[in-house]
Amino acid sequence: MPEIEIRDNPKLRGLVRNVSETSFTGLMWGIWLYLLLPVLNILLWYMGIRVFYVEVIEDVGYMELLGLINKMGWTVITVFLALRLWGYYNYIRFGRKNRRRGTLPVTIEKLAEHYNIPVEDIKTMQSEKEVDWHYVK
Repeated sequence: MPEIEIRDNPKLRGLVRNVSETSFTGLMWGIWLYLLLPVLNILLWYMGIRVFYVEVIEDVGYMELLGLINKMGWTVITVFLALRLWGYYNYIRFGRKNRRRGTLPVTIEKLAEHYNIPVEDIKTMQSEKEVDWHYVK
């Protein structure tokens, strides 16, 4: 059987063939990397657990962690108490006072005065289901 001779001359390939081959190759590499991600994830997860064990358990880092939690806990409690006392002070000082003033309902006369139209037209518009009004000032 005669040996097959393969000739590769890139100059003979067209633009469409080059783009399609490059795209297909990139797509296949992307799929391969996507399928490899779970293995990479497991390796990184194992390395993270190993580093955590060395830093926290072997080097007695948990004592520093407990000290940090202790300091942060007292800080959080202090801030909480300060804000709670400030809220309680505001409630005692201002909580029982009602300074809100409600507005009176708008009367038909006020609407007529505001839009500069007769009162009868406003009454008619209020009773209509749909109003087609082109306001020109």
